[in-house]
Amino acid sequence: MGHAEVRHALQHAAETAGIPLSDSKRALVMSPPLPPGATSEAERATLELTEPMDPTMMRRRMNTALPAGLRVEQSWIAQPGSSDENPARFDEAVYLVAWRDAPHADEVRARLWEFFAAPEVKLTRVREKKTQELNARTLVFAARVLANHDGAARLLVTLSVGPQGSIRPDEFVQLLGFAPDAMHAHRVDLHQQAWRHPARPPGITAWRRPGA
Repeated sequence: MGHAEVRHALQHAAETAGIPLSDSKRALVMSPPLPPGATSEAERATLELTEPMDPTMMRRRMNTALPAGLRVEQSWIAQPGSSDENPARFDEAVYLVAWRDAPHADEVRARLWEFFAAPEVKLTRVREKKTQELNARTLVFAARVLANHDGAARLLVTLSVGPQGSIRPDEFVQLLGFAPDAMHAHRVDLHQQAWRHPARPPGITAWRRPGA
C-alpha cells in the first residue's frame, strides 16, 4: 500500500469504527512516507479527536475496520510538545536491509568504512528532466552490519527522511556497490533529531555521522 492508500484506510477505519475525528487539517497526521517496495512495523499516525477516548478501545475499534495487512499495534495519548505530537516531523528512519543472495558481512563492512571515510559521496537523481545532486554522506547517520551464522550480511541503517534531504535504502545500497533489486528494506523505527529518543532503542552505535 502506498502512503495515500494507508492514509485513506486509516481515515475510513476511524469513520467506520465511530472514532470522533475532528474536522481540522490535523485530524490525521502521518509519519514520512515509506519508500516504494519497503515494509514497516514503525509507522506513526496522530488522530485529533473531538472528545477523549481510551487509547486501548480506540486501537481495538480501528483494528476491526482496517484491511488485511494493516494493524494498529500500539496506541497512547500524545503529550503536547513531545515528539509524538506531530509524526510528520520525524526526520530519521531506521531500516533493516536484507538480500536474497546476501554478500558476506566482511565485504559490507569494508564498503561501509569506505563510504563513511569519504567527505562527500555524490547522489544524482533525474526526475522529470531535472537533475538533483546531493551529498549522500550527510544523509546517512548510522549503519551496522548484522552477520548471520553463515557470515551472510544484513544491514541496520539510519537514513534521513527530513526536509534537509532524504535518501532511500535502495539508493544507499547502490552507492555501496550492491544491486538494489536484490534487497528488501523494512522500516523498524523513526527518530526526530531534536529529541533523539525513538520509540524503541535502535541499538545503533557504529559509524555515526560526526556531530550527530
